[in-house]
Formats: sequence, structure tokens, C-alpha cells
Amino acid sequence: MENKKTYIEKPREIDIIEEVDVLVVGGGPAGIGAAVGAAKTGAGVMLVEAMGSLGGMWTNGLVITLAGFNSWLRPYRRCVGGVMDEWISMAQAKGGVENNRSWVLSSDPEIMKVTADRLVEKYGIKILLHTWVADAIVENDTVKGIIIENVDGRKAIMANVVIDCTGNGDVMARAGADFAISNELQPMTLPFFFAEVEPAGEIPFEDELCVPLGPAPGYLGKVGLSYSSRRRDIGLDINNPKLAKAYEDGDLPFFGGPWFGGLRKNFPWINTTRVYGSAVNARELTDCEIEARRDAHTIADYYREYCKGFEKSWIMNTSATIGIRETRRLIGEYVMTRDDIVNPTETEDSIALGVWPIDIHPPKGQNGAHDMYVPLPYPIPYRSLIPAKINNLIVAGRCISTEREALGTIRVGATCGATGHAAGVAAALSVQCGCTPREVDVQALRAELRNQNAIIE
Repeated sequence: MENKKTYIEKPREIDIIEEVDVLVVGGGPAGIGAAVGAAKTGAGVMLVEAMGSLGGMWTNGLVITLAGFNSWLRPYRRCVGGVMDEWISMAQAKGGVENNRSWVLSSDPEIMKVTADRLVEKYGIKILLHTWVADAIVENDTVKGIIIENVDGRKAIMANVVIDCTGNGDVMARAGADFAISNELQPMTLPFFFAEVEPAGEIPFEDELCVPLGPAPGYLGKVGLSYSSRRRDIGLDINNPKLAKAYEDGDLPFFGGPWFGGLRKNFPWINTTRVYGSAVNARELTDCEIEARRDAHTIADYYREYCKGFEKSWIMNTSATIGIRETRRLIGEYVMTRDDIVNPTETEDSIALGVWPIDIHPPKGQNGAHDMYVPLPYPIPYRSLIPAKINNLIVAGRCISTEREALGTIRVGATCGATGHAAGVAAALSVQCGCTPREVDVQALRAELRNQNAIIE
């Protein structure tokens, strides 16, 4: 084994800057759901976020196609409400979201950012941006708070309940909770916007884009979404053999899709870069960010030279942070499996619904689209948010307790937001009853979620 040099950090006292009922770590959809849910239930809440704005992948990650709100199967019903519905309804009022029955809801990330600010301010939630979690404060397997790092230095925030909405499970890992991570991780993606594209197709924007499947669940083939692309009007065949040939010839880097979106005619968004590595390894994450940014420009250069309508195009902006699909998964009181998705049954502790397909992007070597299993709406149990052995910690979002195939559907934004909403309400109820989150009365939790317009069954 390699001998590593070490440095012994001197003990020091650090300031406790806040003591709150509920502390939410991570300001993406799960974190916003958790913070607002807790505040609406009567808790004093603080939300900390590592980047300079709220919204997570929906804003900083430029995932503008909001996924997980609607079932893909006829009759295309809405399956996520509550805080997530409040957020997108506020954004819709400013022209920032297409809020309908479509398989994804296109959005404007700048409007989503400012709307997120207004939403958390509306409920009196304290916010700290540019703030990283450095460690968890744990006594006797019970989380008491976290240690943070920001421009003020190293500080502590104490809380009765901490909710890990970091996506990567940073708090749960530092707190000593058991977790799993696959040897093979799904690729990461750096989305970007083109500017000055001249649409070549004749297909207009539709009000709704629904996948013609169902009501029975089943597989959607690799070309299944080509007829439902939000930007078919640009005229680029998203399964064009020419793109596959360009990759084989070395003219294009490895890519997915491509999948297009965006609300503005001449400024399409694209999800296509694919890079491989671990987002919980700083060196690998750095290499992936650099590689994905380089690949984005290579792809844009190719489109400009060879694809009709892109002759004058250029990259307007890439996402501020790379999109991460898979890292740590909590091992909780219940581990959701593929069978829970494919053969859904109601559970007494269902606190949210998932609807996204089992969507696992393939290992390197398979370009373009991939097969997905489209399920019926399925329940997510509260037990999958609760660590098996650590108290006063709830986990929400992408890192809840699932096996890998179940993660392939649970990882999308609206579903993450719904689990966050449930975690926030549960945390507030835990504070009110003086019990641990695992001891919360689940029926009281479900009743309060319904009261806050969540869809849980």
C-alpha cells in the first residue's frame, strides 16, 4: 500500500453561527422541497448550498427539461405536486416553465433561479450560499449539526434534524451512515445552449409532447423519443447515422442522444456530452469537467460545419457544473429495488410517487439513445429516506436508499423534490414531537403532506 504523507490539524474552537430546528444541506430540488416543507410545517429552517444560486441541476446544471412530474403512460397524469408544483407554477407565471402533461417540462434556468429565491424567502428560510459541508457533528450515532466552510472560514451549524440533499450523500457519508456505490457509474453530462440556430424543420412547437404509450407499462426502444423531442423543429435527426459514423471516424467524441430542448426558437439546448468517472473523487470530477467542456465545443464545431441550420451557431453557455447521475446510495431501513418499480404495490408509508423510466445510461462504447422501461406510477416509502443506524438525519433526493436500477428512475428532479418535501415535513414533525425521524408517526406525515398538496398515492 502506498505510504501517504499526513498532517495533524491542530484542535481549535469554531463558532456556532446558527442553531435551528431543521438544517437542509443542498439547494437543488430536494433541498428546496425539504426547506419549504419543513417551514410550512412550522419549523425554523436553514438551507446551505455550495454554489451561488439555488436550483441545483435544474439551474446550475442546466437540466432545463424538468423530469418526473408526469407519467409517460396514458392518461399522462400529474404525479408530483406540493412544493415542486408551487415552484414551477411561480416560474410559469413569469414565462419560465411549460407546465402541462408533457414527458418533460421545458424551463428557463434563470427564471427558475430567481423563483427559487422568492420561494424560500416567502417562507422565512435562512439561506447561506457558497457554503460547503466539511464534516458532520455526530455524538453516539446521532447527528447534532454540521461543520461548514465558506469565505468566513470554518463554522458550525447545530440542528435538531439535518436533511442531506447534497445528491452525492456528503452528509450521510461523513456522519458514518452505511451507503453503497457501484463500480460502474452512469456517465456525467455537461449540457449547453446553442445560439443563432436557424430551425430547418417545419414542425412547430406543440403545447404538449406526450409519449404514445400505455396505459400498460413497458419498454421504450432506443428511437422511442425521437418523435417526442421538444425541438424537432431544428430538423436534425436525433438518431442520424451520420453522427454515429462521425464518432467512428474520430470527428465526434463519445456522445449520448442528442436530446434537444429550450423555450426559444433560435437558442436550442442540448444534452449530448458523456464522460465517465466518479463525482465523489475530486481528481476524476475535475478531469470530467474539463473533458466534457472540450467535447461540447468539438460537438458544436461539427454541427456548425456539417448540420443544416447550425451554420452560424455558437455555444452561448455551458452549465456551471457538470450533471451527475449516480454516486452514493444510502443503505436505509428499506432499500428500493427494481421489482418495486416494475411491480408497484401501495405501502403504508408511501410519501411520494415516482414515474420516470428506469433510465440507466450505458457504459462507454454505446453511443446515442438507450432502452428504458416505462413504469406505472410507483410509491416511494418513507423508510428509504431513513439511515439504518444514524439518528436525526434524513436523506432525500438522488442518494436515498435504492438499488442501482431503482436509482435509474428516482434520480430525476421532480422525484428528488418530492422526497425532499416529505423529508422536510418529517423533520419538522420530529422536532415537534421530540422524537427521532425514524419514530415519526407516518400517518401524521402523510396527512400533512396531503395538506400541503403533495401527491403520495
